[in-house]
Amino acid sequence: MVKKFTLIFISAITLFSIATFQTFAETYFVYDHFTFSKNGTDTISIAEYDNYDKDMVVPSSILGDTVTAISFGAFMDNTFIETALLPDTVTSIGASAFNRAYNLVSINVPVNCEFVDEGAFQNCTSLNTVDIQGQLTAINNQTFYNCTSLEVITLPSTVETINNFAFSDCTSLKSVTIPKATTSIASNAFLNCPNLTIYGYADSYAQQYAEENNIPFEAIKEYELGDVDLDGNLNVMDATLIQRYCASIDTLSAEALAVADFNGDGVINVIDATAIQMMLAGLAS
Repeated sequence: MVKKFTLIFISAITLFSIATFQTFAETYFVYDHFTFSKNGTDTISIAEYDNYDKDMVVPSSILGDTVTAISFGAFMDNTFIETALLPDTVTSIGASAFNRAYNLVSINVPVNCEFVDEGAFQNCTSLNTVDIQGQLTAINNQTFYNCTSLEVITLPSTVETINNFAFSDCTSLKSVTIPKATTSIASNAFLNCPNLTIYGYADSYAQQYAEENNIPFEAIKEYELGDVDLDGNLNVMDATLIQRYCASIDTLSAEALAVADFNGDGVINVIDATAIQMMLAGLAS
């Protein structure tokens, strides 16, 4: 892959080899195939990846600095990556971060991610699996534009807005689950998605949008908060299912995800499982 920057000098730090170079006012470093810049004294942004490994795992830290961001165009035009695993330390993903990563099949939006910029995954034509655990309030312009292999996606409970062309030309998209919090969807957000059915709550904005745009709509049955196994009872099995989901052992249906955020903080994690256990033990109301 063609490098985006010009190498100026290389230096050795302790036992590690790290390259340093500068473009305009920004200083970049290279370590273990990752190019990055420093956001401050102890946080960094990933700017590029030059390895040919198809399974990319972004580290949570590099040389003691925490990875908190994926920069603009960081993996743009990278045709080697097939799977990308981002750490929970990442809070933002830049515009066009994975644009035209044609062989990318799966990606996660980690639990602490609050912002994904425009076109982050556009033209990822092999992308089929997207696990969004982050606390996003918006699906920005063209985020998943032309992701022609994407079939199913569940938006987190925090999403309020779906912007222009967010899922436009996702021609294989069959199911998108939209939360109660969503109150604004661009008229072209799902342009040219001929196989789409929207899943949401009865009498929600998602239903209104689907009807106004002639998109099939399926109502999600409302279950008791925390009833993750959807059996009509809140018990220890629900806590166990949340733990297994957080450990990537099990997947959850759209209905289960809708009630899994037991403590209402916008994130599904082991804290929800613990809260259920405490309530069942009589230690919390």
